[in-house]
Amino acid sequence: MYKVLLIEDDLNLGTTLRGALEERKFSVRYLSGGTNVMKEFADFQPDIVLLDVNLNEELDGFAISRKIREVSPVPLLFTTSRDENTDFDQAFSIPNTDYVRKPYRLAEVLKRIEKLAAKEASAEKFDIGRYEFYPSQHKLVIQEEEIYLNNYASEVLNVLCKNAGNFVKRPLMIETVWKTKDIRTKEGSLNNIMSMLRKYFENEEGVILESRIKLGVRLKVD
Repeated sequence: MYKVLLIEDDLNLGTTLRGALEERKFSVRYLSGGTNVMKEFADFQPDIVLLDVNLNEELDGFAISRKIREVSPVPLLFTTSRDENTDFDQAFSIPNTDYVRKPYRLAEVLKRIEKLAAKEASAEKFDIGRYEFYPSQHKLVIQEEEIYLNNYASEVLNVLCKNAGNFVKRPLMIETVWKTKDIRTKEGSLNNIMSMLRKYFENEEGVILESRIKLGVRLKVD
């Protein structure tokens, strides 16, 4: 499941976008301003950021994008109601971005986000010891052998890979993968998936899968 960080100060538009994206099975975190955006970015670890250029704050969308680019190459989709060439030029001077002017058709923005997600998915690969993991195909490959994971196991491993070296808290993992905040109903499923993944990687030198009650779960690859 792809995660979209949505930054839009028009509450009606933001709520509409969030609902439309969630209907398409995106996980969405919605911010109405950019004040705490880097804290939210670090916590949520989005795959795509959709942000309004003209926020009613000290930081505009371009300033936020520069902060994001200091820590991540995540795709950015800018929206703006301003009809200025300088905005257009500035948006495309930032790598891995797209740009759409307001007022826009909701279908157009959704298509652009889906296109960005598909582009990222097709190119994404993680090396885990001798294994190669392809999230979009739910597939592990080792010495030409292909191992297919179910949707939930693949998504858990995907989140672990994207946060390699760092603990992911169990509530966040469960909310991201199973779309529920009721940890109790899915904690057993998460434990089973972690046990299964450990069996795949137990003979891989430098690969460690950890579960700690207070810290969460983590993948370490040396």
